[in-house]
Amino acid sequence: MITLQPITSKNLGAVWKMKADPELVAPNNWSLAEAYAYSYEHGHDKLLVRAIYDDETPVGFLMANYDPKYEYVDNKGEPYFYLWRLMVDEQYQNKGYGRAAMELLIAEVKTGKHGKANAFYTGTARQSEVTPKFYGSLGFVYTGEVDRDECSDENHDEDIMRLEI
Repeated sequence: MITLQPITSKNLGAVWKMKADPELVAPNNWSLAEAYAYSYEHGHDKLLVRAIYDDETPVGFLMANYDPKYEYVDNKGEPYFYLWRLMVDEQYQNKGYGRAAMELLIAEVKTGKHGKANAFYTGTARQSEVTPKFYGSLGFVYTGEVDRDECSDENHDEDIMRLEI
């Protein structure tokens, strides 16, 4: 059974060591450091950081935030969530874990327990042929916006997709 579980001292090492294509997703050690910094600056209640489990086995990681004043995308003033990371460890890919995790996360976001939102956004790596199709199959659509990576070259820009919730 697929579940989303908080990152704790008991599973931190397993999540830290997970690997996926670095051209498509940031390493988990960087993501966990970002999560810590963001939580410190904005409050822990604004960030969902979860390990993806298949029964007792950690197979992936995801991170999303909620903050209606966070101006990462042009949200036209609507409250929204933004998926920062979704990764499945390379040894567990292509087994449906990413889809199951996203379906669980979307259902959790729709409950409103983390904040009321009208939309869920994510960015897709331009060099990937898989991720836009994956998010599209979950109901995300392109917004026409581009998240420009100011820290590296143009190849790391992401196209923004939106899911109405």
